[in-house]
Amino acid sequence: MSRNPLVDLGSAEFLDNFRRSIDEFDSARLPQEPLSREGLRKLVDLGIYLPAIPREYGGRESHQEMCEVIEIMSERNLPLGMYTMIVTVLFLRNVASSGDDALKEEVFDDFRRNPVIGGLAFTEPSSGSNLARMQTTYHDDGDTYRITGTKHWQAFSEQADWWIICAKHPERKEFAYFAHRRSDGGFVTTEVYDSLGLKNLGYGLNTLDLSVPRHYRLTKSRESLGDAAEILCGSRFSKAAMASGFLRRLSTESLRHVNSRKIGDGTLHDIDYVRYKVSRIKQNYVVCNALYRHLMLAEDYYSDLENSMFASLATKVLASEFMLESAIDYQQLCGGEGYRTGAPDNIAAYAMLDARVYTIFDGTNDLLCQHLANLFLREFQRSGLRSPLEFIGRFGYLEDAFCHLTDINLSHIADAPSQEKIVILGRILSRIYGISTLQKASQATAPCTRLAVDDADYPKAIAVLKNEIIGLVNEYELAGRLAGTPTASGPLRPHATTVTFDSKVGMRQ
Repeated sequence: MSRNPLVDLGSAEFLDNFRRSIDEFDSARLPQEPLSREGLRKLVDLGIYLPAIPREYGGRESHQEMCEVIEIMSERNLPLGMYTMIVTVLFLRNVASSGDDALKEEVFDDFRRNPVIGGLAFTEPSSGSNLARMQTTYHDDGDTYRITGTKHWQAFSEQADWWIICAKHPERKEFAYFAHRRSDGGFVTTEVYDSLGLKNLGYGLNTLDLSVPRHYRLTKSRESLGDAAEILCGSRFSKAAMASGFLRRLSTESLRHVNSRKIGDGTLHDIDYVRYKVSRIKQNYVVCNALYRHLMLAEDYYSDLENSMFASLATKVLASEFMLESAIDYQQLCGGEGYRTGAPDNIAAYAMLDARVYTIFDGTNDLLCQHLANLFLREFQRSGLRSPLEFIGRFGYLEDAFCHLTDINLSHIADAPSQEKIVILGRILSRIYGISTLQKASQATAPCTRLAVDDADYPKAIAVLKNEIIGLVNEYELAGRLAGTPTASGPLRPHATTVTFDSKVGMRQ
């Protein structure tokens, strides 16, 4: 096996070389269509897949580099950040963790050498977000497994060379996961979707009638859809990397735009509310930067992520909502030109279209908020504690937020909430998780200078999240009133109606 010289570079040199070499893939320049093989060839030659390939198969095997490549690419081109994540986190990661040795040899040799693509085939037209209702089945057929069914909304539907396919046993509630090489036949794209955004990824409808060798079955052994949930943890965590890169760019470009846009004798930046909107985009970036630091330093794509379910859900909800909010604000700041695809001085139209889908894909945020809240409520009930705030102070992923929440009345958020309140509770918890990651980031050194933020921005970002929690707590109460159910013990209003900040607020000494 010939050795790629990029494997021997230090991490900083490898990443700097990658960052300097991807200008042509900028979303302001790249056509809004599936990436060409020539373009992918250039990215492969830059080592875009190497961090996701184990060292024994000629890769760099680095969780942090996987994160950074996704973050760097998302700053240049958000759809290509998603592109990179799907191939590395969803496809290559799972071959590395669960593939047969012969399958690993075949897959990793192909991805080291060639401009090939790997995708994930889970969702189906008839089942929506409920994977348990999938109709794609697998049958033991001697030396092979036969898989039949229909899948849709697969990125790279027409382009992918490799797939990981989820199918269920026709008689038992058992699910299995199989690699498949498209050139072996049986995976046919019957319709290409005209998606509103992320046009570089190429979505469609696919019919499956194929056979795979027995060693193409991945060694997943959790009951029901437990392995699918673990696989999606990686994807949901990756939204922190994508949001960090994307919002760094929006923050930079929105500030540049308002400083250069002439209004009378001054610029847009002279308007108070404009400066506030620019600041909000920046603080949203600071929050997502903290989420990203947690992913880089406290999680590991090369490990099983099942026990990080809560953090992955909170990350996806918060990062995707801040991406969309910031894209809307950026488009507003750009005015009419922000509504124009191909505008010469901004990417606001593409940013808005591409960011919109993040609250929907990988499970809609409303569904994920329910899951997030139910995880919290289950652990709260097990704790035997009576105060949700006290439990937050002991719950690993939230405990660092405790000191910032004592002036908000959270006493009734766990009192057998109705379904609509559970969704709102999930959104509250995502913001509390964001505060916790900000608190940790404020006490640590940035993993690299590019990710450093001004210390004064941490209390501002925490203030943003606290005010969102206050609004959501009141919405929690309103949901009960609109549904005609009485509140448990008076209005759930915060003790303090205003959140202020200064350079010392919330920073533990």
